[in-house]
Amino acid sequence: MNKTIRTILGIALSVFMLASMPAVNSFAYGADTEVMDFQDSVITVEAGSSYTMGLRSTYDYTYYIKGSTSKATRLEASFKSGTQKITFHVGADETAKTMDFYFYVVDDRLQTTDKWDVIQVNVKPGKPAAAASVTETVSLANGKTGSVVKIGDVAMMNNESGVGMASFSLSDGKGHMVPFNYKGIANNGSANYFKVASSLGYASPKISESDKAVMLANGYAGVCVNGTCKNWP
Repeated sequence: MNKTIRTILGIALSVFMLASMPAVNSFAYGADTEVMDFQDSVITVEAGSSYTMGLRSTYDYTYYIKGSTSKATRLEASFKSGTQKITFHVGADETAKTMDFYFYVVDDRLQTTDKWDVIQVNVKPGKPAAAASVTETVSLANGKTGSVVKIGDVAMMNNESGVGMASFSLSDGKGHMVPFNYKGIANNGSANYFKVASSLGYASPKISESDKAVMLANGYAGVCVNGTCKNWP
């Protein structure tokens, strides 16, 4: 085989190998995108609403917030390595104009605490927060006591300090939230359910995977709509 043919075959093989490599999502924002790669670096969120973006993290991570004034402001995420969606929740009573969500690596695979990043959250004033229509004391895991607060069409379960842990709403199955009245806690002998009354009897609970895990860990399996108990989806 002469030199020219070997060269052509080598180029063809290289092109084939590059084309066969799996695609890696790249969001292009971050102090070190080889560690954490964010879809956005600065976001604007209205008080009482949420913002979801993409994140690719090479390592497990955690976070803390600087500048927030609301206990309901929090991050919803897997906190695990991989490509994922993360959601920034800004409390309806948030008064800060700007906050910083700091992300930093907590992973035995990376023996350093110097890998961190930050997302700036600018807060737009929201609509006046709806008054809490229901507040009830509820039991949590490990003998602790928390509360359930219903604001508008969302019910929030808080820990013993009043900090939001998880929330749920009702859906008509077509992407629309369904109004409901909160009625307390029901128990079927093995698990607790949140009792609600709704004009739409076939409404089903809507909850994120991370909030579902929190609910299950504290003994709450779903929602009873007009007496019909439905597990978390």
